[in-house]
Amino acid sequence: MEEVQCEVRSRIFVFLVVLAVILGITSVVYFQAGPTPTYPNTPFVLYYLRYDYTVQSNGTATISGLTSTVVWFEGYADPNTVVVAERNGFSPIQYSEVNLYTRETNTTGVHFLWWIPPLLPVGTPVGIGNNTGVIVGETELRVQQLVRNTKVVFYSGSDRTIIANYDANSGFLIQLEIKEGEQISVYQLQSTLGASLGVSNYYYARVIFLCLFMPALVIFILTLPWPWRRWSQSLSKFLRKEV
Repeated sequence: MEEVQCEVRSRIFVFLVVLAVILGITSVVYFQAGPTPTYPNTPFVLYYLRYDYTVQSNGTATISGLTSTVVWFEGYADPNTVVVAERNGFSPIQYSEVNLYTRETNTTGVHFLWWIPPLLPVGTPVGIGNNTGVIVGETELRVQQLVRNTKVVFYSGSDRTIIANYDANSGFLIQLEIKEGEQISVYQLQSTLGASLGVSNYYYARVIFLCLFMPALVIFILTLPWPWRRWSQSLSKFLRKEV
């Protein structure tokens, strides 16, 4: 009996050591510093695909169009204002001056769509084009083969609903959904140049913890001196004696 108790204590000690190592590795991943954020006052290129859907009478949505949108830094108008170029499909390039403090554009007076200050807290009103939404929380999205934290901006009007996901590290737009009547448009970020997006350390810490903890737990349980193991050992000894 004492031998069994010693074996159990030994197994538990080893498991606790392994668990401490797993928690250490997970903590390193979780607290790892993210990339230095970049803002629209430095050269950047954003490439999006725009998917257009039409909602059918049975509630399903069928794709009705696919175009590309490219947004890039063109230069400075003054220390607080940048010139941003935008091209949708094969249409002519549109230039606009964006005040980085107000996010207002000089061409239309609406708010800049492709970027928000990333440190805005939940509940802050945010202009999305000519609409004003609210930051309602954060969520994780997979972008460019990595899971990233995004801030969710939501707007709902009489004829339009908008859900925008902005990178929580740099503030650049990652995904935009616009629903107007039976039409839905979805912008999805495909690639970037010069824009440093963040990574969800919390997501990868969870994945690493589960991948390391579950096998360790299974091995710990299987190596404990359970009664069936003692019975099988006694039976094998008895059979050897009989033989």
